[in-house]
Amino acid sequence: MSEEKIIVTGHKNPDTDSICSSVAYTYLKNQTAGDHYVAGRAGEISPETAYVLKRFGIEAPELVEDASGRKVILVDHNETAQAVNGFENAELVEVVDHHKIGDIQTIAPIYFRCEPLGCTCTILTKMYDEAGVEIPEQIAGILLSAILSDTLAFRSPTCTDADVAAGKKLAEIAGVDADQLAEGMFEAGENLDGKTAEDICYSDFKIFEHDGMKFGVGQASFMSPANLQKAKDMLLPYLPETLAKDGTAMVFLMLTDIREQSSYVIFAGDQAEATLEKAFGQKKEEGEDGMLLEGVVSRKKQMIPPVLEALG
Repeated sequence: MSEEKIIVTGHKNPDTDSICSSVAYTYLKNQTAGDHYVAGRAGEISPETAYVLKRFGIEAPELVEDASGRKVILVDHNETAQAVNGFENAELVEVVDHHKIGDIQTIAPIYFRCEPLGCTCTILTKMYDEAGVEIPEQIAGILLSAILSDTLAFRSPTCTDADVAAGKKLAEIAGVDADQLAEGMFEAGENLDGKTAEDICYSDFKIFEHDGMKFGVGQASFMSPANLQKAKDMLLPYLPETLAKDGTAMVFLMLTDIREQSSYVIFAGDQAEATLEKAFGQKKEEGEDGMLLEGVVSRKKQMIPPVLEALG
């Protein structure tokens, strides 16, 4: 990776929005501010994202092993626990995100754009328009893919009118059918062939911190109930191992049924069950390995806020 260029990177355990926003924002910055930016990633590419990149002929961003001493732009996150390795010794120059404001601090003012939308790539679509930069067909394809991924094809409660409008516009530019694209993405993402429990767990996993206590929340989405059940059986014995690995006190894994619009949450950690019960006002049913949360499909909007509230 070129030493002089500014790294545009998403979070660890990157999802499709994290990768695609890195690529799309790098292109926009290079068009408007000179060829001084390079797309990076803070983790391995998921099968869903690999499908998207191959579909639109885009190379994966370079893996950033250590950002120490570099200038960085964060996309799709603004919490240090989720940032690229070496971030504490890097210079943060921008943030573009759609999540809650985290613990990022700087010694000088920076450009910080955070909007309550369903996807970072929706914000970037607006930024292309604001800058008067035409969106290339390939970039439109990955922007659309990220929006479909983050909003569960416009089904998630995080989805806004702006996300839908951006999706429609991008589909026209990319020349694709959004429903068909979403189906292909989700099928690629939930294919468990050759995957380990670790692969599934960390395919979309974030660490949060509250009053000095760290907890992890992962999510895997499924169209097929059989694949969801298979993933649950693989993950249950593995989850406790993540506590020591990540230094977390609790971990929650949302197994989301896209069609039924619900999540079966499995967990590990001494206070995990009690926290979940307090957060959602229901008990784990006898004989169950986790808790079924009807209507809960968004980690950002429906999972994290009640868990944080339960933690006080």
